[in-house]
Amino acid sequence: MKGDKRKAKISAESLKQEAKSRVRLVANRPDIEPDDYQEVIHDLRVHQIELAQQNEELRATQCKLEESHAQYMDLYGHAPVGYFTFDGKGQILKVNRTGSRQLGLEKDGLLKKPFPTFMSQDDSDLFYLHLKKVFATGSKQTCALTLFPKKGKPFYAQLDSIPSSFDSPENPLCQTTVTDINERRELEEALKFSETRYRGLFEAAGEGVLILDAETGQISDVNPFLKEMLGYSHEELLGKKLWEIGCFKDIKTSKNVFNKLLKKGYVRYDDLPLQTKTGRIIAVEFISTLCLVDHQKVIQCNIRDITGRKLLMERTSQDIHDGTERRELERRAASTSKKANEQLEQMIEEHRQTEGTLLKALEEIKTLKDRLVVENIYFRQEIRKKHQFEHIIGQSDGLKYVLYRAEQVAPTDATVLILGETGTGKELVADAIHKLSPRRNRPLIIVNCAALPANLLESELFGREKGAFTGADTRQVGRFEIADGSSLCLDEIGELPLEMQAKLLRVIQHGKFERLGSSKTLKVDVRIIATTNRSLEEEIDAGRFRKDLYYRLNVFPITVPPLRQRKEDIPLMVQAFVERYARKMGKEISSIPRETMKKLQEYSWPGNVRELESIIERAVIICPGKGLQLADTLNVSFTPVSITGGTLKEIERNFILKALSDSGWRIEGKDGAAKILGLHPSTLRARMHKFRIMRPERKSSE
Repeated sequence: MKGDKRKAKISAESLKQEAKSRVRLVANRPDIEPDDYQEVIHDLRVHQIELAQQNEELRATQCKLEESHAQYMDLYGHAPVGYFTFDGKGQILKVNRTGSRQLGLEKDGLLKKPFPTFMSQDDSDLFYLHLKKVFATGSKQTCALTLFPKKGKPFYAQLDSIPSSFDSPENPLCQTTVTDINERRELEEALKFSETRYRGLFEAAGEGVLILDAETGQISDVNPFLKEMLGYSHEELLGKKLWEIGCFKDIKTSKNVFNKLLKKGYVRYDDLPLQTKTGRIIAVEFISTLCLVDHQKVIQCNIRDITGRKLLMERTSQDIHDGTERRELERRAASTSKKANEQLEQMIEEHRQTEGTLLKALEEIKTLKDRLVVENIYFRQEIRKKHQFEHIIGQSDGLKYVLYRAEQVAPTDATVLILGETGTGKELVADAIHKLSPRRNRPLIIVNCAALPANLLESELFGREKGAFTGADTRQVGRFEIADGSSLCLDEIGELPLEMQAKLLRVIQHGKFERLGSSKTLKVDVRIIATTNRSLEEEIDAGRFRKDLYYRLNVFPITVPPLRQRKEDIPLMVQAFVERYARKMGKEISSIPRETMKKLQEYSWPGNVRELESIIERAVIICPGKGLQLADTLNVSFTPVSITGGTLKEIERNFILKALSDSGWRIEGKDGAAKILGLHPSTLRARMHKFRIMRPERKSSE
């Protein structure tokens, strides 16, 4: 910054010397008459005023740049992930505060230190290979390894690296984010443990267990006990349909039973004859249940051999004419029957315990998988949005005010209402507020109120219990429950149906709700951020939005300006989008013609930033060379000012007079003369001074 100030001072001195030399040249010119000296002196004074104003603008711009740089450094330092810059040898050249905390050393102690010193030898080899792939491919690369900080516990980290756009071939640099993924790894290990435990119970079960695909009827798994009971091998059973197996062909458990099971969800046969592969007839108890495993319907068949019990009961029921023998047999049969009943009850109890253990293990696996799926979804969203203001491009006053308001409200728990047209980036502002809040360690949960059907919106927001309505086969956790301790973004809140608005109002007021199909009240701590492209006041007047909900949401409103009101941001956005899509498509676009940029700035952009990004992406796709060419014809509505006759100075003076007259002599603002002429307000004032244009005095009414 000091070097920039020194350069600005030298530039001002050189301009001053050049102005003095020009004055001497003009004074020594023989073709200038003494009568023209006053006009020359007047022009020099005008140029002097212009120069002073431009210098003032440069100083103001420099101050803004310094503020923006300070803000960027603050956000860079407090980002929720570690930012590192490595050279080609893996030495740390730059690191933010989060990165220094991750490695347990102060920032100064990390600079020029090889990053592999914080990992094992195997992981060190993996890191160098990762670095080599980044420079070789020139694209993003990801790897995971264990880091050993100087202070604190080791943690499992994910590295996302890209080659720096500011490096040179002689000195390649790599930009890397380091994310702590310990919790995700622990969830995956817990899931593997539960699956192993379930498999062990399945293999060791004391009865036959058969798993069928509910859609096709094909056998997907079978335990060893059933294979031994029926005499079939694993290969002879897997992939076959139930009615294609020899022992099941001519009995009741065929296609009719399969269809009955799909309708009722449960089928039981207490005495079913089966012929094993060797031809032996056995009696079995056959129980089939329709289950949901990993969001897929399967049929679990439990098959228990009851041949011995059946033979015993048949033997004791024979008519024995000899009384003594009959009584003895009856006594023996009673004793045997009692033992058989005790054994049967014991087997039933064991079966119930085994079935309960299996169901509990399945439920545990399902819960862990559901949690892992939810965490992974929002973890991926965190990775995509890890740079707080990376996707918010611009330096206009309107955008700076939006970010200033976001920084004001972020540390609080106040409800925020973000207003703005479609495509202005309201969701990005919501994400920035969350990233700057104390809840930033948890993912931001987003619900698009316009994308979900009204009949599913309540279960998505508040969750549901199993059997709450037709098709609710499992319990579902709602977004409010997932967002407990975090922030919930209700995108396009203006689309929310009236019947849902009352329930949402209760949650915002008291933090309490009930799942669908449950009477149990749940309490959550959720920070609400709502966005809308509608005028909620008009929706209230039309009877489509509740006034009390509007007052609850409108605690801290932030309005994102449309792109047509911050056209000075368009060049920055165009450059960013061109670089992004050119890199993605493997093209090299090094220039944007001035005429193309002029068309983009003059267009009104009804679709705002989203429309601009789409147009630039299409332009990059069809661009044959290194200069950007638009694929779209932008219809710019512009009515030229009609001025004819006179010298060039007179025409310029008349242009300014007409623009001032049309704007009611207003210089700045949306409808000001400077906006009409495409000039900076200070430049227009200098021109007015040059042409001695003064606002006419208003005539007082008689």
